[in-house]
Amino acid sequence: MVVASPTKLHSEEHLTIELPTVDLSGDRSMVSNLIVKACEEYGFFKVKNHGVPHDIIAKMEKESFNFFAKPFDEKQKVEPAKPFGYGCKNIGFNGDIGEVEYLLLNINPLSIAERSKTISNDPAKFRQVLTPFILL
Repeated sequence: MVVASPTKLHSEEHLTIELPTVDLSGDRSMVSNLIVKACEEYGFFKVKNHGVPHDIIAKMEKESFNFFAKPFDEKQKVEPAKPFGYGCKNIGFNGDIGEVEYLLLNINPLSIAERSKTISNDPAKFRQVLTPFILL
């Protein structure tokens, strides 16, 4: 899941592009080709017909916004992404500038239970929101 940063961009000038949409209900070979093409051309894509109920997505988005709105020092309390955890990297290889923040979680419920203590102000709620998603 990718969530937009709550921080406003420094520039007033924005380039609007239409990201490719991949329909997961299509032929597996065709879907694979569309994903590869989208990754090569854009690095991102939208997905539809993925089977994740909208209420679960809405709850996860809310928890994501809550986490990424925290001060940098608070986010760093989560272990660094090696491979799981919080990460922040500079981007700019193709003329774009800025940073990308991410939070990678292991789908093991015990791992989520442990990490939720540093990710959320309400760890029990965070686990409750993530559990239906990882069980899909």
